[in-house]
Amino acid sequence: MTTHFVRDAPIDARVAPAAAIAWPRRWHRAWFASPAMSALSLLLLALFAFACVRFFDWAIVRAHWLGQSSAACPGSDGACWAFVISRWKPWLVGNYPLAQIGRAWTCFGAFALFWIWVVRRPPAARPGPVLLGFVLLPIAFLLLLIGGGPLSFVAPTQIGGLLLTLVVTLATFATALPIGLCIALGRRSEWPLVRALCGLFVEGMRAVPLLAVLFIAATLLPMFLPRGIDVDLFSRAVIAFALFNAAMAAEVFRGGLQAIGRGQIEAATTVGLSRFATLRLIVLPQAIRAVVPALVNIMIAVVKETTLLSVIGVNDLLGAVEIGAKSPDWVGEANILTSGYVFLALAYLAVCHGLSRYSRRLELSS
Repeated sequence: MTTHFVRDAPIDARVAPAAAIAWPRRWHRAWFASPAMSALSLLLLALFAFACVRFFDWAIVRAHWLGQSSAACPGSDGACWAFVISRWKPWLVGNYPLAQIGRAWTCFGAFALFWIWVVRRPPAARPGPVLLGFVLLPIAFLLLLIGGGPLSFVAPTQIGGLLLTLVVTLATFATALPIGLCIALGRRSEWPLVRALCGLFVEGMRAVPLLAVLFIAATLLPMFLPRGIDVDLFSRAVIAFALFNAAMAAEVFRGGLQAIGRGQIEAATTVGLSRFATLRLIVLPQAIRAVVPALVNIMIAVVKETTLLSVIGVNDLLGAVEIGAKSPDWVGEANILTSGYVFLALAYLAVCHGLSRYSRRLELSS
């Protein structure tokens, strides 16, 4: 007679097995697997080392660090970090009143704390609170920065620099996501007119460059508004960004909705759930979780797209750099503007790399 035994206690967790091959050997196999690969790897390493040495010499050894004008940066052999240091206010907050600048620091600090919380969350945690935070933060920031009531009013056009980039990115993300989700659901509607209108909007926005949409918002949109209604340039730019990226988000959401098996929807209907309850409890949680990495990629694209705001006269971070280089105090050697562009590239690299690493983390956990 065979006796079957069922364990009534969980098995203790085992330590993950150690790598069979040490990392130096794995690195050697990856870079020097063959003579041709070895030659290419050595060439690339030599070019990288040469570029790093030249950049270190330009950015550190020969750099100029202090000064309030172009006279502090003679010649073009070294970076002019004095230009970056002296222009900190326009680059960070634009023309925001100095007496109210504490509100801007509050926004920066709140976003830093929020991002630390997002990064430190377990990868398997529900993405809902994070998405809700990205929706509520720009609303809170705009109310705090613009003011009104007990706070003194500050015109939105006075917001600039990195603060403007942060606010436009968050505001675009907060408005484009709900609009994109509604459009994605509309493209799956049973009503042919709704499907056609949503499809026309998506295909129309995807076929037009963002720069053209910004020009339309900056020049043509005021002509179609009723007399007496004036929408400032900042709001029009946010609307253009939101509509353009809503079309991109709609396609991302549509892909996530199509990934949900038809059997789950039929099973939910079988147990008595309504269509709305099935969508809210079964379809959307899985679809949104599947597309969170793609939504982070859209946010990275929005961060880089904000540089186009300088073309229509909105003083974003790129516009602040270019305006500063054209000011009378800093008209001089070409390395002044070059130093600003390098600082700008490093700032965007840090932001986008952080977002991409978070997106990669979400991909590995899904």
